[in-house]
Amino acid sequence: MIDPEEHASADGLLTLAVESLDGGDVAIGFRGYPWHTHADILASITSMNETDAVRQFIDDVLNDRSLIAVQIIDDAIQDVWITDDPAKDRKYKQPNEDLQFRYWSGRGYSPNADSWSV
Repeated sequence: MIDPEEHASADGLLTLAVESLDGGDVAIGFRGYPWHTHADILASITSMNETDAVRQFIDDVLNDRSLIAVQIIDDAIQDVWITDDPAKDRKYKQPNEDLQFRYWSGRGYSPNADSWSV
């Protein structure tokens, strides 16, 4: 069983939430934004059981091992998601859209420091 939980970032900008849905499904995402994933999806891509996969996902976010994309349109955050390919995210950016990349701690993303090619 996966219990609901919430974690607020130190800067207060983001809240990572785990929620139980109807039918026993579990969703994980950022409170107030549409992007989310599900426990069964995490389990299938990690070959872990759902509980362990969700715990690993949360730990990766909270310990700055996951990169967070923040979509801003007209000076307002529209969506927040976990990305493993910022170059791909930037490739599909619309003219009225700004994409920022950060870690949970609030540390900004630096392609050179993180050995990512963008």
